[in-house]
Amino acid sequence: MKALLITMGSRGDVQPYLALAKGLSEAGHRPLVAGPRRFRPSAAGHGIDYVPLPDETLDLRDAVKGRGARAAITAARSVKPMIRRLLDAQATLVERGGDVVVYHPKSLGGPYVAEKLGVPAIAGLLLPLYLPTAAFASPILPARPPRAFNRASWRVAAAVEAPYRGLMRRWRTEALGLDAGFRPVADLVKAGEVLHAWSPSLLPAPGDWPASAGPVGFWTLPPSDGWSPPERLVAFLERGDPPVYVGFGSMVPGDPQALTATVLEAVRRCGRRAVLATGWGGLRPPAPAADVLVIEEAPHDWLFPRVAAVVHHGGIGTVAAALRAGVPQVVRPFIGDQPFWAARLHHLGVAPAPLTARHLTAAALAAAITGAIASAPAARALGEQVSRENGVATAVTGILRSAAGSR
Repeated sequence: MKALLITMGSRGDVQPYLALAKGLSEAGHRPLVAGPRRFRPSAAGHGIDYVPLPDETLDLRDAVKGRGARAAITAARSVKPMIRRLLDAQATLVERGGDVVVYHPKSLGGPYVAEKLGVPAIAGLLLPLYLPTAAFASPILPARPPRAFNRASWRVAAAVEAPYRGLMRRWRTEALGLDAGFRPVADLVKAGEVLHAWSPSLLPAPGDWPASAGPVGFWTLPPSDGWSPPERLVAFLERGDPPVYVGFGSMVPGDPQALTATVLEAVRRCGRRAVLATGWGGLRPPAPAADVLVIEEAPHDWLFPRVAAVVHHGGIGTVAAALRAGVPQVVRPFIGDQPFWAARLHHLGVAPAPLTARHLTAAALAAAITGAIASAPAARALGEQVSRENGVATAVTGILRSAAGSR
């Protein structure tokens, strides 16, 4: 089977698709991943066939991050030409062929490429996004509505795509030669096949979802063969008790310097050492100190089992890595679905209540870290449960079934 996997977004949107490709390849199939150009080296490191797509929209997002609403509004005016170039690049994937297309909705073009090829289109969703439920509100809402409005809140996902529908209508006829029977991605996902790529131990399917929509488990990428930990990281970990990991990924707060100072004071109040991952600038390197090690990043699957707790932003990739490692978590969510996952972790007893920007003081963070470490037994138990799941293998089985059913 030749599977075409199309994704777009940050590392957390791409790595699960690389994991799925790895699983398909190991099962004897021929996956091809199309994703942002910046992640081509990561794909190559895992021996995955990869088509780089334009990532101008990601560059633009990085450029305006932390610069306020005016910069974001100005940048938005240049987005549509970038999206057209991204869609045109996806149109060329038709030449590669395929028996099935698995797509991230952020790609926008995935289901229409499948339509042109005449093969099944499967939405690979890393969070609940399009299937309505009365059990909880859409995770991408900035605030939780009254329970009576839970099901109605799911319309917000379709609204995100709305500004580009005219562009997508023109593209599907001009670049793909399809007829005018356009349906938005949101409608296609709800009407088609879905793979929900998160652990049912973290969030089981609500009772009003179809049985076919149940979560299959995380799509976890195995470690790259060529990576080995820096000596200074190994030495720091061996020098004392497990430290606290602090990292906020691609999130950039208004004042990274102040956030770093708050984090360091909180960790020291707990009597703990810390590994600070600066990531894309959420934390600033402090003055050298014996109880703090600063790194840019390290593979979570290697590092997290060696720490006492993980303080992070609530991105689903980091959530998954900490769950698998069986370590407690402290979440300071920033945007999107991060507050949703933070609330789920708290509900499961492996994290304290989420810390908002307004309540993030050194004292509050210190108390949260102390409370999280006390929940280590619950985190270990949940980690063992999650580790027994094989989301990639389950997804591969589902993809095979879909491809076979279309023949």
